[in-house]
Formats: sequence, structure tokens, C-alpha cells
Amino acid sequence: MAPAKKVVKKTRNLEKSRKEILDAAFWEVFTRGFQGVSIDDIVKKTSMTKGAFYHQFPTKLDLGYALVDEVIKPMTYARWIDPLKEFENPLEGILSQIKNLIGKADPKELQYGCPLNNLVQEMAPVDKEFKNRLEAALLYWIEGMEQELKRAKKMGYLREEVNVRQVAHFVVMAHEGFYGMLKALPDPKAFNALYDSLKKYFETIKV
Repeated sequence: MAPAKKVVKKTRNLEKSRKEILDAAFWEVFTRGFQGVSIDDIVKKTSMTKGAFYHQFPTKLDLGYALVDEVIKPMTYARWIDPLKEFENPLEGILSQIKNLIGKADPKELQYGCPLNNLVQEMAPVDKEFKNRLEAALLYWIEGMEQELKRAKKMGYLREEVNVRQVAHFVVMAHEGFYGMLKALPDPKAFNALYDSLKKYFETIKV
């Protein structure tokens, strides 16, 4: 039994090290861009050695791929989809989340934009594997939104003729548009204009 315990402990240590690196990398990449950050920059923000970093991520690109798959993809879902399940009407949940997480966000945070969209803009055009993983993350978000909109229709909040897949695409685009606009124009009036436009759109598709 002793060897088995050692294996479990080693696995846990590797998972802990991986998480520490990814957590540090997320903030560095979020605030400075993937290409603007070096491996040395990230290692300095951890308790790891450079050797330990390479044991987890043979290349910087491997780190980037893991950042999308293991941090940004689940984080996006946790922020924008999971909370909708607490609302009887998902349309109300969508508006509430936008108001709370974007409308009430610190302008200093908004200046960095959306982590997912930032990488789409920066890395999708230059690396095919990055593009594939970012596309998968976006589709995961869209599919989650689609499921919530299906629930809205089933509960009688959406018109029967509404194409929920199209609306899901539009809503995710709107989220990214909010971040893109407010990244360059951190003005409450700009947020209100975008928010009111989305709210009016929902009026056209709800029962």
C-alpha cells in the first residue's frame, strides 16, 4: 500500500504545481498579453523552478493551450452560464449577470477586456492550435447559453419561433462587445447604451 500512497501524493503535488503555474500565468497573460509575457516572467510569480515549469509545460504554447482549456474555458462558463440556473427566467439572469459583472466592475479591471476575447484577437490569427482551442471554448459558452435559452422557451419566456442557437450566438457576441467597447471607452454612459440595447432586443423575442 505504501507505494500507492506515494503515487497519490506525487500526483497531488504535480496538480498543485500545475495550478500554481496556471494561476500565475492567467494574470500575467490577462494584463500583458500572451506574446508580451515570457516564461521567466511567469516563473517569477510562482514558487516553482524553471525546471518544474518545463516538467509541466514543455513549451510556452503548451502553457497557452492549457490556459485556455483548464482556466479560461471553465471560468467563462462559471461566470456566465452556471449562475443562470438560479433564475427562473434565464433572460433576466443574462441581464443581471451583465449588470453585476460588467456594469458594476472596477474600470481598472475593464481596461484589460475579456480574457477569452483577448486571446482570440491576439493568438487565433497566428497559431492554428490556439485557434482550435479558443473556438472550442467559445462553442462551449454558446452551447451553454443555448441550453439556458431552450429552458427559457420551455418555461414560456421566449416566443416559440425564436431560434435559440442564433440568439445564443448573439448574446455571447454582445458580452464580448461590451468588453471590447468598455476596454477602450470606460464610460458608464457607454455601458448603459449597450445594456439598454440588449434589453430592448430581449423585448422583441420574449413572450
